[in-house]
Amino acid sequence: MMTYKITRSNFLKQLIKQMRSALVLVATVALVYVYLMQFVDHALSWVPYLVIFLAFIKTGYFTFFTFRQVNKSIKHCHSFGQLLWIFGLLVMLIIFSYAADFTCLVAANRSSFLGFKLFESFNYFEYLFETFYFSVVTFAAIGYGDVVPITTPAKILVMMEIGQSFVLIVFGLSNINNIHTTIRNQ
Repeated sequence: MMTYKITRSNFLKQLIKQMRSALVLVATVALVYVYLMQFVDHALSWVPYLVIFLAFIKTGYFTFFTFRQVNKSIKHCHSFGQLLWIFGLLVMLIIFSYAADFTCLVAANRSSFLGFKLFESFNYFEYLFETFYFSVVTFAAIGYGDVVPITTPAKILVMMEIGQSFVLIVFGLSNINNIHTTIRNQ
């Protein structure tokens, strides 16, 4: 199999093209969440489990399809800088998508997490910032303890993000080794 090096000018175009389906999925899920959460009675007990179900589908999508697509594009990428762009975009997509999930859980039950600022009225964008912070801390496995999941759906969602970050780190390290070996053999 012949590999080729993507030029810097075409790299971002190729990256967006390869990641388009993941970008569309995350944007669609976030918009659907924000739209639906305006009309759904948050007192319904099934809402957090719907969020978990959709997050489970999203996690499977990221794990199997997106990683496969990224792996294909990495075979054509021999630059460490390009590799960092690919993984950076993927990490940001995963973090943002979990932040949207956490925001929906907070909208359904404000006691899902302990430590979030309580705003006078529920504003999705203010909570999205808070949950984005929590998602970054969770993804990085830092765990300051300032925000803690309390309910079972919140704990399940946090465990899913931790698992997703572990898979991405292992995947990333193995591909960095592959690229290093390929460059050394050329």
